[in-house]
Amino acid sequence: MEAESRLYSDAVETRLPAYLFLGLLTAGLALGAAEAVSLWLASALGGSERVLASLYVAAPFVAGGLVVGATAAILAALWTRARPLEASAAKGPVAAAALLALALFAVLMFAATHLAVVWSADRAASAVGLALATLVAAAVALGAFGLLRVALGRLDARLGVLRGIRPSRLLAATVAAFGLSMALTTLVRNRTLMDALGTWPPVFAAAFPLLAAGVTWGLGRARAVPGPRTWRACALVGLLGVVGTADLVIEMDARPAVKRVLLGRTLAFRPLASLARPLFDGDGDGHAGLLGGGDCDDDDPAVHPGAEDAPGNGVDEDCFEGDAPAVEAPPAPRPAPEPGAWRRALVPRPNLVLITIDTLRADRLGAWGYRRPTSPALDALAARGARFAWAFAQGAQTRVSMPSLFSGRYYSEVDRTPDPWAGVHGENVLLAERLRDAGYETAGVAAHIFFLPNYGMNQGFQHWDLSIVRKFGTRIVNVTSGALSTDRALTWLQARGDREAPFFLWVHYFDPHHTYQDHDAPEDWGDDDTDRYDEEIRHTDEQVGRLLAWLEESGVGARTYVMVHADHGEGFGEHGYKFHGQHLFNDQIRVPLLLAGPGIGARVVETPVGLIDVVPTFLDLAGAPATDDLAGVSLLPYALERTPPSHPPVFVEMVQDHNHSDRRAIVDWPWKLQWGITFGEITLYDLAADPDETQDLALAQPEVRDRLLARLKRWMADEVRPVAPRR
Repeated sequence: MEAESRLYSDAVETRLPAYLFLGLLTAGLALGAAEAVSLWLASALGGSERVLASLYVAAPFVAGGLVVGATAAILAALWTRARPLEASAAKGPVAAAALLALALFAVLMFAATHLAVVWSADRAASAVGLALATLVAAAVALGAFGLLRVALGRLDARLGVLRGIRPSRLLAATVAAFGLSMALTTLVRNRTLMDALGTWPPVFAAAFPLLAAGVTWGLGRARAVPGPRTWRACALVGLLGVVGTADLVIEMDARPAVKRVLLGRTLAFRPLASLARPLFDGDGDGHAGLLGGGDCDDDDPAVHPGAEDAPGNGVDEDCFEGDAPAVEAPPAPRPAPEPGAWRRALVPRPNLVLITIDTLRADRLGAWGYRRPTSPALDALAARGARFAWAFAQGAQTRVSMPSLFSGRYYSEVDRTPDPWAGVHGENVLLAERLRDAGYETAGVAAHIFFLPNYGMNQGFQHWDLSIVRKFGTRIVNVTSGALSTDRALTWLQARGDREAPFFLWVHYFDPHHTYQDHDAPEDWGDDDTDRYDEEIRHTDEQVGRLLAWLEESGVGARTYVMVHADHGEGFGEHGYKFHGQHLFNDQIRVPLLLAGPGIGARVVETPVGLIDVVPTFLDLAGAPATDDLAGVSLLPYALERTPPSHPPVFVEMVQDHNHSDRRAIVDWPWKLQWGITFGEITLYDLAADPDETQDLALAQPEVRDRLLARLKRWMADEVRPVAPRR
C-alpha cells in the first residue's frame, strides 16, 4: 500500500505541470464564458455585433489563462526537478539568501518603475532611467546576495534556524507576499483603476484561482493522462484567445457600438482594460492609441480625446469629427440683465452672505423631499426664497469645486499648481477680489486646511479667519466644528458694527464631511454611516440657523442676500463606492442651492444650473460688471422672472491626474450624459424619470446619446480653455 501510494504521489507530481496548465486554462475559459453569457443577455446590440462583443469579451480571459497556465507549468516543472535539492540542509542558507536578494531586486525595480511611469512626463527619459535603474538594482541585489549568504550561513551554523526550511516553500511564500504587496499598492495608488472596480471584479479575482485549483485537484484525483486530442484542443482554444485579444486591442475603437457595450455592460472586462490601457499609451498623454483609448495620433501628446482643437490647421487635435472649421461660430452672448419690476424690488448695493456646507447632498434635505427632519432652518430659508431644484457642482471634490466657484471659471481653466491639491495662482481674479474692488468689505471663515493662504483661496478677503483650521489642523475630520464657524462669523459681524460700506461674508461649515460624528441632540438616528451623516447635517443646520436668526434679529437681514450651497455630495454605495471624488453621478455633484433676501419670493426653479453661476449672480446683486471671462450666468432672472430665459447646458469636470480618471458630464434637461474619457465609457440618464441614475439609457437612446456627446465634445474643444498647471 505504501509503495502504491508513493507511486501515485510520484505520478501526480510528474504530471503536475500539465494539470496546472489545464486547470488555469479551464478557469480562464470558464470566466470568459461567464462574461460572454452575461454580455449576451444584457446587450441590445444586433446579431453580428452581439456575437463579436461576446467573443471579444471572452478572448482576454482565455489568453490570460493560457499565459498564466504556461507560466505556472514551467515553474512547476522546475520545482519538480529541484525537489532533490531539498534533501540537503546546506542549501537552506543559500536558497534563503538568493530569494531575499531576488525580493530586494523586485522591490527596487517596482519602486523604479513607479517613479519612471508616474512621476516622469518624458517617456524617453523614463526608459533610459529605468534601464539604468535595472543595472543598479541588479548590482545591489548581487552584492546583497553575497553578504546574505555569509550572514545566513553563520546564523544557521549557530542556531540551525534554516535547516527545516525548504527552498520551494520559501520561494512560494516570497513570491506570494511580494505579489500581494504589489497588488495592494497598485489598487491603493491607482484611483483610476479603483474607479472601475465594482462588485464583480473581486469575485472574478477570487474565482480564477479557486476554479483552477479545483480542476487541478480533480485531474490529480482522477490520475488523468492528457492525450494528443486534449493538447490540440488547448492549442486551438488558446490560439483563438490570443488572436481575439489582438484583434480586440487593435480594432476596438473602430467598432464604437461594441466598445460602448464592453466598457459599460461587462462584469470584469472594464477594470482589466483600464489596467492594461497605459501599456498602449505611446506618447504619454494619458490616452492610449489601442484598446479603445481613442487617441487618433499616439505619437503626438497634443492630440487626444478632449484636447483643444485649433480650427483650420488641418489637425484633428480632439479626435472628433476632423479638424474644426476655420471660421468659428461666435460665442452665444451672455444674457444681459433687463430692467423690470422684479429688479426694482431688489436692494441696491446689499450685503452678501455665501454659506458653503461641505459634502452636503441635496436629496438629504427636507426641502428636497427627504424623510428625516435634517434641515428645518434651511427648509425655512427655502420656503421664503428661491430653491434651485437641480444645481450641480462643477467638480466632485472641494479642491475642484471651490476654485471653480470662487473664480467663476471651470477648474481646468484655473491657473494653478500641478499638485493634487492645487494652489490657485494670484493671476486668477476671485469673487472676493471683484467685490472688494466694487467697494465691499470682505471676510471669510474657513474650516479646512485647503483654505490656508498657500492655496490662494483667500485672494480678495480683507479678513480671513483661520482660527478653526489652526485649532484642529488635519484633525478637523474627526471633530465637530460647526458651532465655531457660526461663532467666528458672528464675532466679525458684531465687531464691524454699523459701518456704511456693504459687506461680503463667506462662511464654511465642514461637519457633514467624513468622518461622521455622532450627535445625541437634537436627533440621534443610529450608528450607521448614513445615520451619523444625517445627524451631522442636522447639527450643521442648527448652526446655520443661528447665523440666519442673528441676521434677522439684528435688522441686518433687511439689506442682505444669503446664498447657501454645498461644494459636492457624498456616496453611500449607490454606484459601488463611498465618499466622493470618484465619479460624476448625482450623489457626487448634485448639491443644494438656495437664494433668499429682500424682493426674492418663494419659488422652486426647476431649470438645471451650476455653481459656476454664483459669481455672476453676486456681481449682479452688487451692481458690479460681469467680465467676459466668466463661464456662468446670473441666476437672478431664474429666481425672479415669471418666464425665465433658457439656461446653457451644465457641464461638470473631473480632470485626469495620478489619482483620478478623465471624466466630463453634461446636463441638458431632462438628460444627463457622463463620458468617462479614460475608459471610453458613456452613460445616459433621464433625470426627470430617474434622478438616482439607476437605468443607463445610452444604448436605448442612441440619438440623444450622440447629440449630447457631440455637444460635450464641442464644449471641450471650443468653449472651455484649459490651462496647464505650473509652479
